Amino acid sequence: MRRLAAIGLLLVALAARAEVPLPASVSAPEWRAVGSGSLNWLMLRVYDATLWRSAAGDALAIRYARDLSGRQLLDATFDEMTHLNVAGAARWRAALAEIFPDVRAGEVLVAVRHPAQGVRFFHQGRALGAIDAPAFGAAFFAIWLDPRTRAPALRSRLLGGVAP
Repeated sequence: MRRLAAIGLLLVALAARAEVPLPASVSAPEWRAVGSGSLNWLMLRVYDATLWRSAAGDALAIRYARDLSGRQLLDATFDEMTHLNVAGAARWRAALAEIFPDVRAGEVLVAVRHPAQGVRFFHQGRALGAIDAPAFGAAFFAIWLDPRTRAPALRSRLLGGVAP
């Protein structure tokens, strides 16, 4: 029984570190995976994510484990920005509402941040749009990377560490 539990824990740990690849439309040789992890809510997997880095910026690839509407993604984004006290976040809401699609389980959404330009979004490898505001890029990526995130274990994994 103990052996079965250990195997189960190993499988959970491996699943939590599943790398989400960048689509060909975003991929380039200079990208390197920093870390991967999962976001779970009440024992249910919401998504797996991988943080990618290059000299030009960062990319966050998210593979959803369940169907979510663009509205749910938008509301969650701005709930997190509010939690992080992002000043003036509301100014980006309408632009992001035009970009975020509905996602189905297994689909990948990618945000690519070039610090001097802002963020470009891709869904299933197809370009969706961009918010060309460097401050938005910092605020959006802070949802996962700021020390005050509500998902510190995921942050640690994305930054190449192990969950606390």
